Amino acid sequence: MIAAIALCVSNLYAHELACNDVSQAIVASGGKKVMTHCRGLGCSPLIEKQNDSAIGHWSFSSKGLPVYNYTGPIPFYALDKDGKDAKLPEDPFFLLGNYKMALVTHTSGIFQLFTAQRAWARMNAAEQPNYGWNDATIVFKNDKIINKNQLVGLHSLATNNAIVQRNFGVGFARYTYQLKNKITCTRIISVKPSPKINEGNSSFIVTVVLTNNGKTTQELAYSERMLATFDLNGLQYTPKQKRPILYIPQIGIDAEKKIALADITYKTNTLLQLSTKDARFIYDLNPASLFMYSSNTQGKNNSVVTAQNDTLATEINTLLKPGETTTFHIVIGVAEGKGFAAVQKQVDDLWSEADNKTLNEGLFADLWKNKLPDLSKEKNEVLRREMLWNAHVVEASAKYSEYYKETFIPQGTVYSYHFGDNISNRDHLQAALPACYTNPALAKSCIRYVIKHSEADGEIKRGNSGFGYSPPSLYKESDEQLFFFNTIAEYLLITKDFGFLKENVTYYPAENGKMDLLLNFLKKYFVYLRDEVGRGPNGLVKILNSDWSDSFFEEYSPNRYSWSAESHLNSAMVLSIFPKLTEALKQSKMPEADAFVDALEAYRKSMEQSFMKDLGDRKFSARSYLNSKLRFGVDNVCVEPQGYLLQIPNLPKERKQEMYAYIKSKILAPEPIGARTREKTLWGGKAEGEDGGIWFSLEYPLLLGVATFDKQEAESLLMKFSFQNYAKQYPQYWVGQWTAADEVNSTLYREGLYAFWVSVPNYRQVFQGYCSHPHTWPLFCYFKLRE
Repeated sequence: MIAAIALCVSNLYAHELACNDVSQAIVASGGKKVMTHCRGLGCSPLIEKQNDSAIGHWSFSSKGLPVYNYTGPIPFYALDKDGKDAKLPEDPFFLLGNYKMALVTHTSGIFQLFTAQRAWARMNAAEQPNYGWNDATIVFKNDKIINKNQLVGLHSLATNNAIVQRNFGVGFARYTYQLKNKITCTRIISVKPSPKINEGNSSFIVTVVLTNNGKTTQELAYSERMLATFDLNGLQYTPKQKRPILYIPQIGIDAEKKIALADITYKTNTLLQLSTKDARFIYDLNPASLFMYSSNTQGKNNSVVTAQNDTLATEINTLLKPGETTTFHIVIGVAEGKGFAAVQKQVDDLWSEADNKTLNEGLFADLWKNKLPDLSKEKNEVLRREMLWNAHVVEASAKYSEYYKETFIPQGTVYSYHFGDNISNRDHLQAALPACYTNPALAKSCIRYVIKHSEADGEIKRGNSGFGYSPPSLYKESDEQLFFFNTIAEYLLITKDFGFLKENVTYYPAENGKMDLLLNFLKKYFVYLRDEVGRGPNGLVKILNSDWSDSFFEEYSPNRYSWSAESHLNSAMVLSIFPKLTEALKQSKMPEADAFVDALEAYRKSMEQSFMKDLGDRKFSARSYLNSKLRFGVDNVCVEPQGYLLQIPNLPKERKQEMYAYIKSKILAPEPIGARTREKTLWGGKAEGEDGGIWFSLEYPLLLGVATFDKQEAESLLMKFSFQNYAKQYPQYWVGQWTAADEVNSTLYREGLYAFWVSVPNYRQVFQGYCSHPHTWPLFCYFKLRE
């Protein structure tokens, strides 16, 4: 009940902000909390719902695509199970985008426009970190006292649930306002999907539909504004006076074309040794430009595009008779070329496939439907909805890299949208897995993207930030090659594109132009795993200073233990992944792969002997040995190796069933939504994050392991891990109902919320959500279960 009251109070706060003339109170009425009618803008009584899960609901569009109707409070506020502030972001958001841009649309109507083609940056960054600034207003000129009616923001009409409907779907966001004077205003944002790899239109359309439902002609003025503030994600928490580089908009207007164009330039703020714009660098030396374009669809609408300081604006004046509707469009985007003519060409391309017949579901609804997999035969409505939603997120989040000349699927969440990092390549490889089914060309480009981070010795760089810049890292990862083997094996076996093995791919750094056959990269990765990563005292794969877990060593120095530390996760991956890799190579029928297959098989057999000897008759695998005394996960079930353990082909089905029953009882059965990482904490602190949380990239491999001996149980896990189940178990939280971070806390600590590991003054301003794993892993498992 505490959470229900919190939602009600928040809704009251939002209601107060939205009303121009507030006279309201919370009064007791029959045991319910009621907000009395206010005298502003036609607000109706809001009665607290006894079920505090009502923050929204799902439906399907006429195209059969999922749509979420958000009805929760704005600003969002909820309490955790201990009655404390859950500290979730106060303006819930949804992701739109294509390979050339990302658009985060908030429930308040605020949006964040990102470019990631060169470096992750917000094009309309607000003063508040991880937020954008844009504005939409409508003025009733007939009124004796003329006021601007704010349609967007946390202090606007958008927060008033009584007069606003908010719908977020595949390729669109729609906000419908019932305004005074019986005017309906619908504001629709439409994003066009990318037609193919490395392409896409980096602009979107804002469509405004005004309808006069009254009996009096209305003279109206609509305004749309946005900041032109280019802000690298990685610098947003650095005070501007201390930033090494500053970005400055230079705005020009073409009144005839109705285009406002902000060319972004830069100046150094400290000593920097600058390189050319095409060379890898920590900062962007060729920042993108931003534009706004006004397009009238009816001649009676008078529009003008203006700019003031660093703000682009469009104002449209119209006269609306009773019963009349008028529609106009504004295009906003990241400029692909230079100058007004290039912007006009980009706008024309955007409009070339827009369809006004589908406006209510976005101008590109048919393109999106054709882009996503056909799941019309799926009878389970939850799976059909969530898999289409996930497939859309894959397409909306994938980004073209100008440096690597490939399109990849970033890990997203705090890593991309907060820090501006593309890490780690193991995450990009996992994200590529479902695309092997839904978009093989995208999966292939993801694989090539990772290869282009490779050194000649087989090392794969952790990732990059800035423009193709791979910073020196604390991590010497031991598993990048294993994750690569897994993804390339799945790609080859699913697509049968064995010619890929004969294609040339570029080494890192890209500007050197050195190339090699993909097959040769595979061989180098194996040699790196065998000889550089190596094996420890028990014959298991070493951990170096990190495997999947970036912080497994916790209080132990890798400088002291990395020579002996072994990873049971890495070792189980060898035994589960190498068989399908060798099968793919055999199916390729390439004579050049024969000796490689023999080496892989010899390594696997040797690893099998070591791993099975260590496993003995235990009902689960240990987690890691740092040395002969520091042995973790021996008497404490840790999820990391268990999923790959259960995928080992040579492990008898009966033993898998016995092991799973025990594993399930310790880390799965106690949890309502997933499999936590630990039976109990390893480090003795807060049982969250890697030491007790639920990780999507670990629980789904467990599902795949279960699928090798009990497909029905695997299907039940797919439902247990779903957004639908999260919403049922934790209806008061929004992060988890349509997207999630990389982790959700288990029942051990702050249940249902994510770990706060990012050091910031205000946790509400951390970008959490739209991690790739909660979208890509279930989509991959869905198709894998249907093979």
